Amino acid sequence: MKTVRHNFFPVALSLMLLALMVLGSCSMEVKQERSTGKTNEILVVTNTKEMWEGEVGTVVREYFEQSLPGLPQPEPMFRLFNVAEADFNKLFKAMHNILIIDIDPTFKQPLVETRRDHWSKPQRLIKITAPDFDSFKNTFDEHKTAFLKAFDELEIIRTNEQFEMAKSVKMINHIREKFGFSMQIPGGFEVASENDHFIWIKQGMHKVKQDVELGIFIYEEPYHDTIVFKPDRILDLRDSLTAIHIAGPSKGSYMAISKGIIDPVFSLKDGFPSPYAIETRGLWMVRNDFMGGPFISYTFVDPKLEKLFTVDAYVYNPGDIKRNFIRQMEAIINSIKFED
Repeated sequence: MKTVRHNFFPVALSLMLLALMVLGSCSMEVKQERSTGKTNEILVVTNTKEMWEGEVGTVVREYFEQSLPGLPQPEPMFRLFNVAEADFNKLFKAMHNILIIDIDPTFKQPLVETRRDHWSKPQRLIKITAPDFDSFKNTFDEHKTAFLKAFDELEIIRTNEQFEMAKSVKMINHIREKFGFSMQIPGGFEVASENDHFIWIKQGMHKVKQDVELGIFIYEEPYHDTIVFKPDRILDLRDSLTAIHIAGPSKGSYMAISKGIIDPVFSLKDGFPSPYAIETRGLWMVRNDFMGGPFISYTFVDPKLEKLFTVDAYVYNPGDIKRNFIRQMEAIINSIKFED
């Protein structure tokens, strides 16, 4: 069995710094139309199509099309598509994620500019201007972690805005009363199991070939020590909860973490509405059966440092892509807000 990989890392560049920069070269009047584009999609604008097919495009694709951690099959974090600067018209300017790359020899130093909701809403627009390829690559490498975080956050905002239009008020109120925080729960989720300190909700979707199941469970316990954030403890707690509460379809079967094929990945989450939060991504399986899929879990304390919470979401979508569903689960967890 492989060793669990620890992946705690700081954000390379504060988004606050990026927010201070303005897109002086974008002179178009601000619009507030609804943004367009598919989930997990980035429009990349380059001076020419040849630039996208060459070294510049390679640098961008290698980073944003790397596999999303914790999925059973490789699926890129984002789908990228390109238009040349001459074709960048009003239709494309409504896209929700836009990266503009301008190689301009008249510039002496590279410049990174960013803006929210510039031509549509919600929207994240980032522009890199550089005098040559080498300075572009150096600038991209320096800021790419912040770029990724900015686009990720926009996807979460956009997803939760969509869920807001079809939310389950009953389920949101129930979780608020039970745990003291709110979550953006879309309609269709029902309680599958519950006790004083635990709840499991799930939603089924019927498809022609195979049904889909999305599930979320929440667990609380008193918070005493930071040892609860150790990776082995997080994994052991999840297995103990699912063994008791989440049974499989056949007799004696139950959900457990799948180890040894794709190791769980851990990261420290800044900006979460809690003093400390650890994200875990990995695969689950059903012991004594043949089900499995990805999960994403957050372990965090409440602002008063009195309770430890585990909020875990999983996807079952055999034989089909799982990225968009696990991204939706990530958005739901990141909608958590503690009551005053």
